[in-house]
Amino acid sequence: MRNLILLLTLFLEITANASTPESKFCLWYRKPAIQWMTQALPVGNGQFGGMVFGGIRKEEVQFNDKTLWTGDTSHYGSYQNFGSLYIEDNRLDSVTGYRRELNLENAMAKVTFISDGVSYTREYFASFPDSALIIHYTASARGKINADLTLISAHNQSVTYTKTGASFEGKLDLLSYYAKMSLKIEGGNTYVSGESIHIEGANALTIVLRGTTNYSPESPTYTYPESQLKPRVDKIVTNALNRSYSALKKRHIADYQSLFNRVSFDIGGTANTLPTDELINDYNANGYKNLFLEALYFHYGRYLMISCARGIDLPSNLQGIWNNVNNPPWNSDIHSNINVQMNYWPAENTNLSELHSTFLNYIYNEAIVHNQWKQNAINSGQSKGWTLFTENNIFGYHGGFMHNYVIANAWYCMHLWQHYRYTLDKKYLRNTAFPVMKSCCEFWMERLVKAADGTYECPDEYSPEQGPAKENATAHAQQLVWDLFNNTLQSIEIIGVDKVDAGFLAGLQDKFAHLDKGLAVEASTGQLREWKYSPNSVGSPHHRHLSHLVGLYPGNQISPLGDTTIFQAAKKSLFDRGDPSTGWSMGWKINLWARALDGDHARNILNLALHLSKSLGVDQNDGGIYQNLFDSHSPFQIDGNFGACAGIAEMLLQSYTGTLQILPALPSAWTSGNVQGLRAIGDFEVGIRWSEQGKKATVTIQSFAGKACTVSIKNAKNCVVKDEKNRILPVGLSNDGLIRFSTEVGKRYTIDW
Repeated sequence: MRNLILLLTLFLEITANASTPESKFCLWYRKPAIQWMTQALPVGNGQFGGMVFGGIRKEEVQFNDKTLWTGDTSHYGSYQNFGSLYIEDNRLDSVTGYRRELNLENAMAKVTFISDGVSYTREYFASFPDSALIIHYTASARGKINADLTLISAHNQSVTYTKTGASFEGKLDLLSYYAKMSLKIEGGNTYVSGESIHIEGANALTIVLRGTTNYSPESPTYTYPESQLKPRVDKIVTNALNRSYSALKKRHIADYQSLFNRVSFDIGGTANTLPTDELINDYNANGYKNLFLEALYFHYGRYLMISCARGIDLPSNLQGIWNNVNNPPWNSDIHSNINVQMNYWPAENTNLSELHSTFLNYIYNEAIVHNQWKQNAINSGQSKGWTLFTENNIFGYHGGFMHNYVIANAWYCMHLWQHYRYTLDKKYLRNTAFPVMKSCCEFWMERLVKAADGTYECPDEYSPEQGPAKENATAHAQQLVWDLFNNTLQSIEIIGVDKVDAGFLAGLQDKFAHLDKGLAVEASTGQLREWKYSPNSVGSPHHRHLSHLVGLYPGNQISPLGDTTIFQAAKKSLFDRGDPSTGWSMGWKINLWARALDGDHARNILNLALHLSKSLGVDQNDGGIYQNLFDSHSPFQIDGNFGACAGIAEMLLQSYTGTLQILPALPSAWTSGNVQGLRAIGDFEVGIRWSEQGKKATVTIQSFAGKACTVSIKNAKNCVVKDEKNRILPVGLSNDGLIRFSTEVGKRYTIDW
C-alpha cells in the first residue's frame, strides 16, 4: 500500500516553493513523506496517536494505542500496530506551494497546497480532552472536498462500513481491541461502495478516530470486561463528533499549551527559514552553525513527551507510542536498563512533572498491587521485596534478556524520589513512593553479601551491556543501591522516624554505612573502575553504555561539589569512552558532560546526535536523527529524543545537589539566549536570559514552597538579588561562590549581573 502512495506522489507534480510557516518552532517540509520511520510526522494524546504522511492524492494516517500488545502474564509478546486510515482523492491535479508541517506550539500537523486555483488545508491532531485523533479537510472553494476513506486493520480483521463511519474489532492473546472511525461533512454526499466510504462535493470533512483495548493496569487480570470496550470507544467518538471542529481544536490547543507553554527556550539570532530536512543537511554540512536546530530539538523532545506520556498508567515504550509493524525492534517494549528511565528524564526539569505519573504509577502497580515482580524477587533468591529484569511487557512479565539484571528496581526507585524532590509532595512520598522504596530496600538488604573487605556487595551483577555476566560489586549496581538507601533514609526523615519499623531502619542504616559505594579509581588509567574485581576494570572503549557513571547522571552521588578525585575519575572515564555512539547513548552523554560542567563538550555530543542517520535497521554506527527528528539508534528509538531534551535543560540549569547552578555548562556557541520555566529541586521555577556568553544575565526564581534558596553563579560577587517590589535583598555569600536568601511561597525573585 505504501508503494502505491509513493507512486501516486511521484506522478503528481509539485511546483512553486511554499512559504515558511507562521510558527517558529515547527517541523516543515515541501514534499509528502514516503517512509514511516524517517519522514512521517507523529501526533499523540499521550496514549493514542498516529503518524501523518501528508500525501496529496492518497494520504495515510497510521495509528496506535499504547495498550495494544500480544502476550500476557506468562508469554512475552510485543507492541503492535493498530491500523491505518487511507484518504484518497484522485481528482487532484498538479499542485503548487505544498507544505507539510508539525507545529510544536499547538501540537497540530497540517498540509496545505493549491490545485487548480483552489487552496486546500488538512489538519490533524490527537486530542487529550476528547481522547481521539481528529482530521479536518477544507478548501477555499465550495464543493471541492472529495475523498475515499478506507480503514485497515493491522491484524487483517474485516471492517464494517456505513455512510458515517467504519469499525473493526479483534482479539490478541489476552486483550480484545476495537477501532472506530466516524465522519461528518458539510454539504456534499456520502455512500459506501466496496471497502470504502466515498465523499463527493463536500465543503468540509471532519473525521474522528479512536482505537483501544480492554487493558486495565490495576485489574488482577490486566483486563476489564470485554463487553465494555465497544461502548467506551463509541461514546468517545460520538461525543467528539457532536462538537464542532472549532470547539475540538480549541479544547485541544488549550489543553496542550497548558503544558507546552510552561517552558520557552530560544537561542539568540535563530530563525526557522529552512525546511527541516534541508535544515538538518545545512547544520551537518556547515559546521553546526545553524543553532536553530538545537532549540527545535529541545522543543520536539517536550512535544513528544506530552504526546506519549499521558493517559493510562503505562510508561512510554521504546518508540513512545508510535509503531507501524507487529514485530518491532526489541518488541518496542519497556526496557529497564536505561531506556524507559531516559524516556522520563525531561519530566521534572522541563516542567512536565505530572507526566511522570504514567511511569511512577506503573511502578507502584507492579511492585505493590500485582504479584509478578514479587515473584521475580523470589525467583532471584530473596524472600522479600520486588524486582524486574531488562525486558518487560505491559502485563508484568519479562523477556529473556539478562534475568540477572535485578538492579533495575533501584533505578526505578530513583524516579520515585526525584519526583518528590521537585514537588515536595509529602502525601505522594508517604503513600506512593515510600512503600515501593521500602520494599525495594528489603530486597537489597537481604540480598547483599559481606565481602572480605567488610563492605556489603551486590552479588552476581553485570554492567549493562558488557563485561562479565555475573560478578559481585559492579560499580553500576553499587551506585544504584547507594542511591536507593540514601534516598530512602532521607524519605524516613521527612515522613517521620516514628512511622517506620525500628528494626527495618536500624538494618538499613547499618547496610548503608558499610555499603561498597561503587566508587574506586583505576590507578593505571585514572578512570572510575567499572568492576571491582575483573582485570578489565574500565570496560570496552567506545561502548554505548556508560553504566558505571550512573552516579554522575542521573544519580547525584558523583559531583564536582563532592569528592573531586572521584569526579575527575568519572570525567576521565567519560572522555575515554569517546563521543560518537548510538542515538540514545549520545543523549546520555549530553547529560553526563553537562554534569561534568563542560558545555562545549556537551554541545559537541549534541552536534553528533543531530547527524542525519540513513540506516533503517540495527546499526550502532549510525546514531543520530531522521528527517522527522526521530532519534535513530538506529533504528528509531525515542529515548534519545528525551535524553537530548533533558541534557539541554541540564546545560542551562542544574539543581541535583540542592543548589541551583545557573548556566553551569553553557556552550560558547550559545552567546545569547532565553529560557523560561525550567524547574529546580525544592519546588522552584527558574528563568534565565543571558548575553555575552553568560557574562550578563537576568535570572528569575519563583518559589512555590517558601524554602531558602541557594544559588551557584560564576560571578556571584557581582550579583544583585531583588524581590517583586524591586527591593534589594540581603544575601549570604560564601567563599565557594554560593549566594543564599530566604523566600516566601509564591514570590518571585530576580538576580542580575
